[in-house]
Amino acid sequence: MDMIRNNKAQEIDVSSYLEHHSDLQGKIHEIRKDLSKSFPFINRVAIALYDVERDVIKTHAFDEDRPSDLHNYEAILSECSSLQHLASCAQERVVNDISIFDHSSHTHTALVRQAGYLSSLTIPLLLEGQLLGFLFVNSRTKNVFTEEVVQRLRLLSMVITLLLHRDTARINVLKSTIESMKIISSHRDPETGEHLQRMASYSLLIAREIADIYELSDLFISYIYLYAPMHDLGKLAVPDHILLKNGSLTDKEFSVMQGHTASGDDLIKKLIEVYKLSDLPFISSLITIVRSHHEKIDGTGYPDHLTAHQIEIEARIVAVADIFDALTSERPYKKAWTIDDAFAELKRLSGIKLDSDCVNALLNNRSKVLKIMDSFKDACD
Repeated sequence: MDMIRNNKAQEIDVSSYLEHHSDLQGKIHEIRKDLSKSFPFINRVAIALYDVERDVIKTHAFDEDRPSDLHNYEAILSECSSLQHLASCAQERVVNDISIFDHSSHTHTALVRQAGYLSSLTIPLLLEGQLLGFLFVNSRTKNVFTEEVVQRLRLLSMVITLLLHRDTARINVLKSTIESMKIISSHRDPETGEHLQRMASYSLLIAREIADIYELSDLFISYIYLYAPMHDLGKLAVPDHILLKNGSLTDKEFSVMQGHTASGDDLIKKLIEVYKLSDLPFISSLITIVRSHHEKIDGTGYPDHLTAHQIEIEARIVAVADIFDALTSERPYKKAWTIDDAFAELKRLSGIKLDSDCVNALLNNRSKVLKIMDSFKDACD
């Protein structure tokens, strides 16, 4: 209790700067800046999220005093026994001399050592027993994580947990609303939940591969993954006799189908307004994904006939992910293409209809693509 009272002024500062930044990256920057006033040896603060569907811990937001390679990667939680233990026991871990792990085979440990960090603190971010992720704090000095430091960071971890939960919960409300609308409107969307998981995973893979080219932050990449499954929201406005047609669409029917991008744009904006989500991180990217995922590099797409870099990168990413999964999925009107045939088609469209960097991100990662395909098979497979 004395420690909490002694840190009361610092807690107020924490609340203040959390309120003045809309995205978690800004919050983490301010957190490290604030911490450095009292603890100048803290060189890095980072958050990794837990994706329960894929059982992976993935980098999300971070701030460090000098660049390192500790970003844009993920690890399978079930293969990280020490992190699993921390999560299950709700315990933090202090390592005041990281050199004891010099013979470890884990990628994270190797990257930490390469960055010159000599001590660390790891805190699982738990809410009502649910693992949201981990807080990692690193220093280039040994033996600095005393009980005083740990106590301060423990308090911050509680704030970060609530922030993560708040944003995730609001996105889940949006997704649930969309699913409910599908049920109420009696639509039977031919695109399965597995399709949405696959195309979101392809989007994540593409975004990670092109991150350095387009200077995409880990936080931005995380939200592309979260927003990608909502890309076809506008299909709620497409009549069943067109949406579920087994054969080819007539020109008139195809024109109606094309209207789902503009309809989705209108609907997502209304939902954002109703649920007061305008301050969600990168919310404009969700709108872009919904409206522009059928735009083409040569201007032949819809609804706005944008060309090349007029199309925002998030829409270009989702376009490639969506087309690849559509090609390799069975539909009432077609058989699933093989990965070789689908890759050949992507290569043919590359630089003409589809962004070449995004296409190459899939073509150059065949083993990862196959793993995603195997992980999220349609129920009929």
